[in-house]
Amino acid sequence: MRFEHDFSDLLNKTAKVYRKSQSNVNEFGEKSFSLSVIINNLKCTMQPSREELTFTLHGTTYVVREVVYCEYRTDIQPGDYIEIDSKKYLIVSVLDDGGQQYHLKLFVTRAG
Repeated sequence: MRFEHDFSDLLNKTAKVYRKSQSNVNEFGEKSFSLSVIINNLKCTMQPSREELTFTLHGTTYVVREVVYCEYRTDIQPGDYIEIDSKKYLIVSVLDDGGQQYHLKLFVTRAG
């Protein structure tokens, strides 16, 4: 028996993607950031990773236990945040899964 699905049929969640924007530097030289929405309605699906992976982003090592799949886009980058079901996750790596510009595999870790 053969099942045929369009990739978009598997995307059962809607997410928002945020990007940091620098807003202030205090008297100690510490930067504060705000998050701005760059994508409002991203169709995606989230799954646990089959293995525990580590990624280093901006000098910090993160453990990834969840993966998000979404349609291919060029405006999602490591360091962005994705909000799914009212929970925010840091995107630590973005992979053009299969190299065909068909869909992205986002490696994420829980933020906050």
